[in-house]
Amino acid sequence: MFGNRVRIWFALFVLAVFGVGLAGGVLIGRAVPRRAERGVDRPGRGPGDFGPGGPGPRRGGGPPPRLLVERLTTDLNLTVDQQKKIEEILTASRTRVETLQRDVRDRFDAEQRSLREAIHQVLTPEQQQKFDQRERERGRFGRRGPPR
Repeated sequence: MFGNRVRIWFALFVLAVFGVGLAGGVLIGRAVPRRAERGVDRPGRGPGDFGPGGPGPRRGGGPPPRLLVERLTTDLNLTVDQQKKIEEILTASRTRVETLQRDVRDRFDAEQRSLREAIHQVLTPEQQQKFDQRERERGRFGRRGPPR
């Protein structure tokens, strides 16, 4: 008798957890916009399409002009003439944006070097060795250090 009660309570508990999960999923599904509405399923924007730079964020700023024009055409109902003009504008501005990004990157790198040198001056020789080792590892593996 006692075993049947436990089984019934366990079944009710599992059923309640399932019901709460289902209700939560439905509520979240209604609150979060669908992938297609957010533009994730458009060409060149999905998780498997990494574009010309491979996986990860693209360098060089923003999507290629073609994708941006496609998105604007869909969102704003652009005419063919407007599409051509916007493509020309984007192509012309691309070199200026790339130059600006290079300049900012160079200034940032110089500031980072200056910061490392100032920290190095404060450290003892033993600390300097550890700091240098740490910086070599960060340079080799990026900002997050070696894989764990």
